[in-house]
Amino acid sequence: MTNPPDPSRAPFSRIKIRVGALVFCGERVALIRRDRPDSVHYTPPGGNVEPGEDLEVALRRELEEELALDPAEVGSPELLWVVDQRQLLLQFAPEAMRSRAAP
Repeated sequence: MTNPPDPSRAPFSRIKIRVGALVFCGERVALIRRDRPDSVHYTPPGGNVEPGEDLEVALRRELEEELALDPAEVGSPELLWVVDQRQLLLQFAPEAMRSRAAP
């Protein structure tokens, strides 16, 4: 039997928000090797967003952690996408996001 929901937990508190990037150097793409017990996966650099962290700040932090890229040298992303648990894909140009956030 499942436990009733805990009213003290925020809605969607189990959802993890992640960022990732396709980083090009000429015609090459940076990938991170992720060793698993029974397999090896190669994924774009990225990781979890901390609670309250801005998506672009999180992306810069992950690129610094995984690729040793200086955040000051990383340009703005050209495309941001959001995938929810139902696999709905939403795409935004960063400029459009900034104009929506402006009062």
